[in-house]
Amino acid sequence: MRIRNIATVGLLSALYLLAFAGCISQVGLRRFATFPEPVPQQDEAMTVLDDGAIVYAKDRLEISLHVLDDGFLNRQFAADSRKGAESTNPYTYGNWKPWGQDWTPERFTVVLLKVKNYEYPKVFIDPKALVITTSNNRVYNALDGGLLEDHFSPYLRAYAGNQRQQFEATTDLLKRTIYPPDMVFSGQESIGYIVFPVLHRDVSNFTVNVPDMAVRFDYKGEPVETIDLAFKFQREIYYALHPRAETP
Repeated sequence: MRIRNIATVGLLSALYLLAFAGCISQVGLRRFATFPEPVPQQDEAMTVLDDGAIVYAKDRLEISLHVLDDGFLNRQFAADSRKGAESTNPYTYGNWKPWGQDWTPERFTVVLLKVKNYEYPKVFIDPKALVITTSNNRVYNALDGGLLEDHFSPYLRAYAGNQRQQFEATTDLLKRTIYPPDMVFSGQESIGYIVFPVLHRDVSNFTVNVPDMAVRFDYKGEPVETIDLAFKFQREIYYALHPRAETP
């Protein structure tokens, strides 16, 4: 009987140690998400390109939307992304890394919107109206220029000096590159960035909605025909100590 009890205690101890080791192996794990990719099956009249952009085409009107990663944005604004904490890239943290962390966090979710209008007298998309909706019922509204400037204002510690120069360099680049809230007349093209808050790491499927794109107007300039567009994306959620290296 004593031998049996000893064997039982030994077995329980071994199981406890295995369970404890499993718990230890999970310590420090964080939730991460892979970079978003277009869902293969999009709405009618939409095509997924090899570079990850989704294009809506109606006759000679094309609307292209592309979710951009930080690597692309850092290369696009290389001189503004190499100064560590003083980087002036408005869309990323450049090459800055938080203390004790060997990767750079995301600052925003950034999409590139392109409009080519060779079909209608004029077309209008309001960049502030864009919204991201997710499969787990989260909603992210686009940040307009004013909200984005407010985001950088806490870093403005003085009315002169390096901090002021950094603030002005960042907001100037922002103003020059965000998507403009202007009409796109026949024969014209428009391009720019639209910025959203960083998606929560529990978001696996989401849609960038472009509502009420106006393509026809009455004599007073009021829209009489609009189109709603939905660009669908997906990504993988995983747990790890560090984020996976993304393929450039």
